[in-house]
Amino acid sequence: MPYVEVQTRLSIENILLAAVFSEPSEAILSYTVGFARRYGSKMSLTGAASPGAICEIVRKWQVDLVVIGTQAQESPKSDLDTAVAEILRTVPCPMLIIGPRVPQMELAKGRLERIVYVTDFTISSLDGVPCALALAQDHDAQLRFVHVAEETAMGPFHCGDSRIVAFRKRLDSLVAPAKGLLQGSEFVVGEGDRAEGLVRIAANLHASLIVMSARGNPAQLLWPVASRVVCRAHCPVLTVRRLSM
Repeated sequence: MPYVEVQTRLSIENILLAAVFSEPSEAILSYTVGFARRYGSKMSLTGAASPGAICEIVRKWQVDLVVIGTQAQESPKSDLDTAVAEILRTVPCPMLIIGPRVPQMELAKGRLERIVYVTDFTISSLDGVPCALALAQDHDAQLRFVHVAEETAMGPFHCGDSRIVAFRKRLDSLVAPAKGLLQGSEFVVGEGDRAEGLVRIAANLHASLIVMSARGNPAQLLWPVASRVVCRAHCPVLTVRRLSM
């Protein structure tokens, strides 16, 4: 039985813009408002500074999506990594995080043209596939699936086109059959440091959004990578958990 079921449109009723690191810039505020308008969402703003406080608001207000901007953060990179990792580990709903390297001009566009979905082929790394597919359909955006392997050439993936073929076959086996569901999507496989590789590939593809799973379990391969990607990406990053959105 395929793992991923078809989801044609997202339902986002409540969006929370959390001013965790500083007051959100005008660009971040405008970007979030545009997202809320597209989905007919109610938008709220909080100055809650801790993951625990955000979790309480998420539960109390039944928040579907938390937006966090980190652009004004001046702390050392290691401190930012730690803070974002704690937020990813703690907050139970999907989060759209706008990192310090996201250009204001990118936010000003207010539209998604190219979406990069990150997977390492663990079950948890596919949690966000329905969300990525729905976003691509909602925004008429191009969708790329990206895998960066730290394995050597002797590992489960071979050099050259055969690795991309293996990538696509694995994804096809996990996605429920649907006319045109993956039509037009592209598949990119790379090697090396996962976080740096993902950020580099997303930049080369001129991605408008990165979507990835971020379960709160250090045993999952992508969870430690998510915070590093968020802090280094040149576009917003949407982290998704199973059965969300």
